[in-house]
Formats: sequence, C-alpha cells, structure tokens
Amino acid sequence: MQSHSADRPDRQITLISRFVRLILQSNLLWFCLAWLLIILLWELGSYMEWLNPQILPPPSETIPYAFSGNISIGFGQQKTGLFEATAVTLVRVGTGMLAGLLVSSCLAVMVIELPLLRRLILPIVQSLAPIAPVAWIPFTIAVIGIGGQAAVFIVFMAVLGTMSLSLIAALDGIPAEYLKIARNLGTSRMRMWWHVRLPAITPGAMTAIRMSFFGAWMAVLAGEMAGINSGLGYMIIMAQQMYNMKLVMIGILAIGFIGFAIDRLLLLANARLLQWVQ
Repeated sequence: MQSHSADRPDRQITLISRFVRLILQSNLLWFCLAWLLIILLWELGSYMEWLNPQILPPPSETIPYAFSGNISIGFGQQKTGLFEATAVTLVRVGTGMLAGLLVSSCLAVMVIELPLLRRLILPIVQSLAPIAPVAWIPFTIAVIGIGGQAAVFIVFMAVLGTMSLSLIAALDGIPAEYLKIARNLGTSRMRMWWHVRLPAITPGAMTAIRMSFFGAWMAVLAGEMAGINSGLGYMIIMAQQMYNMKLVMIGILAIGFIGFAIDRLLLLANARLLQWVQ
C-alpha cells in the first residue's frame, strides 16, 4: 500500500511534466507569446510617446475598436467592412489558385505524356515564373478593369509559372526504376499516374502550393490597393485616405493572421496527405 501511495505523486509529476512539455512545444503557444510581446512593446511605445498615436494608435484603442462591431469605411456603394472585404479577398485567392493549379497540372501532364510539346510548353512557363506577381497589376487593370475578375487573373498568373515548373520538376525527379517496375508489372497509364506518380510528387507539390499561396496572397492585396475596387487591400487604402488608422492597423494585422492560419492549414493538409502516401 505504501509503495502504491508513494508512486502516485511520481506519476502525477510525470504527467504534469509531459503536459508542460507539450505546451512548450506548441507552435500556437509561441505564436501567442510573440504577439503578446509585440502588443506590450507597441503599447509601451505609445505610452512613452515614442510612437505617434495619431499615426499608430495603441493596442488599448485598436483592439476594442476591432471588436466594436462597427468596422466599416466608405459611403454608399463604396462602403465596405472588415469581414466582407476579407471574404471577398479569400474567394479571389481561392478561385485564382484553384484555376492556376488545374492549368499547371494539365501543363505538367502534357509535358510528361507528350514529349513533343515539352519544347513548346517548358520555355513558356520558364519565362512566366520569374515575373513578379505585382508586375501583372498594371496590365490586368488596363485590359480587364478594376473588378473581381482582374484580382482572380492576377492570382492565376502569380501561381501559373512557378506551380507549373514545380510540378514538372517533381515529375521529372521520380526515379526511373519506379516507373520501369510499374510498367513491367503491366500497370496501365491511369494507374501509373494514380499509384506511382501522384504519391511521389505529393510532398513537393504541397510545398509548391504553400509557396504559391504566399505569392498569390501578396499579389491580390497589392492589386486591391492599386485600384481594384473591393477587398481587404482596398479597405486598407480607403481607411488610410480617410485617416482611420485604427482600421488600417486592423487590416494589416488581419492580413498577417489570415496568412498564418491558412499556412497552418496547408501544413496540416500536407501531413495528412503524407500519411496517405505512405
């Protein structure tokens, strides 16, 4: 009985230590601590008058304003709010990235399956990949206009070149022995793609999607700030023009938090896909 009672505190200490270790290893914890430090330094800078509160309002004013339920700017048809603007931008990014991924996948398949087209397609995507996404903004606004289609096209072009090259490189990197063994086993062309090529390129493709997302996210926001008449970037520029610096800061923070959250989701999807592949 005494030995069991003596072991109980040791087990409790072990469980507590494991729990503390899990918390310390949590990315979410360090994310929260980092932002808590930033907020404290931001508030201290305002309190000590190192920062101009007219240009950079302190968190004690900005955070309550963010949850006030009255986060909007503009008049009439130009009026927009934080949640509406964020939803518009996310839809644009999702639509443009999906279109870019589909076209990139088709181009990669054509390059692998039709060697004659490789010499035609590869120079095109190699020329598109180095073009900075923001470089498409003036051309897109001039040709398509300032509506949502322009923002989707900017995202599409931001994704197309780099995504195509990444998929082609991943497919070219599959060991020839894998393909040879599959052919010797009588694997059909469709099963070759589904059971050999697709699992082999999944890690590289997911990394390319993550990198493409950051480019697409920055490109669509830059386009909205440059003239596209709706979205999160447009809301920030309108708030700046009306000198609503609280809303400007809330919009900037929203960009960072949303980007971080989507990146975490893509990492989680990558981990689940790797389990499926293995």
